[in-house]
Amino acid sequence: MKRIQFNISLIGLSLSILGLFPSCGNKPNNADISYQQSSRYFAADESLSPVIDEELDIFNMKSKRDSIHPLYISEQEAIEKLMNQDVWLVFTTRRLTTNEENILREKKYNPRSIALAYDALALIVNKDNPDTLISVDAFRRIMAGEATKWSDIYPGSKLGNITVAFDNPRSATLRYVVDSIMDGKQVKTDGNVKAAMTSAEVVSYVENHKNAIGVVGCMWLNDQRDTTNLVYNRNITVMKVGRSKEVTRENTYKPSQWNIAYNYYPFIRTIYALVDDPRSTGVARAFANFTWLPNPGQLIFFNAGLFPARAEYSVRDVVIE
Repeated sequence: MKRIQFNISLIGLSLSILGLFPSCGNKPNNADISYQQSSRYFAADESLSPVIDEELDIFNMKSKRDSIHPLYISEQEAIEKLMNQDVWLVFTTRRLTTNEENILREKKYNPRSIALAYDALALIVNKDNPDTLISVDAFRRIMAGEATKWSDIYPGSKLGNITVAFDNPRSATLRYVVDSIMDGKQVKTDGNVKAAMTSAEVVSYVENHKNAIGVVGCMWLNDQRDTTNLVYNRNITVMKVGRSKEVTRENTYKPSQWNIAYNYYPFIRTIYALVDDPRSTGVARAFANFTWLPNPGQLIFFNAGLFPARAEYSVRDVVIE
């Protein structure tokens, strides 16, 4: 087997960049109060919560300052909060658009989009489903409503109608499918598509429905917060996905760290920190910088099964006897 070894090398960064020191000032005015209220929270797409929670736990443990708290909502809602200055930091799977950046700059802000790590969308099915290989084209047909039964994809299947489980109609997951997979086709979000769940509920739904296919971020396959059992050990199977229309075990891949690193897996996305904190010493900016630092921020992404954006890695052959 192959093993990726992640080598951490700290690049000299000044404490001013880290923003670890609180600013000094006199009696707060209304602007200061408004700033402090927005500094109490950051927003993130709910599908990113497993790894962001891990980052936040270590940040709060190491930081000798006021903590910051998460709001796990849909990606679009998170960006709207940033645009309205309700928060100064959001974690998403897309950059700010040029129009969004221009709007913020017109308000005298200086927004930044920081690439942190590479994630992947995983397709999961019930363990009683014998069909675990799928092509990008077949998944596209399912999402377009062109394939509504398992037999439309796998002739002879007796599982009946396909039910697709998503986390949220405004989530990063569904947006990625629309923008990066559908190739101009429209997603049919009624009928066989259920998009009103949390990621945990998607996993649970697939666990209990033999005809379901769930779409979740791959970090949910190794959620360290799940003290009862990891997803891989539950009543689901992670599908192997291939770019060819004719799929085999040799040309399909699971969303493993190795397959993300070498772009073998087709559904890879980037996790970003979108920062609009106007103060260089703000806690929002400090937390964003923490997740970008090689150690421990980037190492946390690596340990969560993602591929860090600042990775320096080597590949070694490992013999298991």
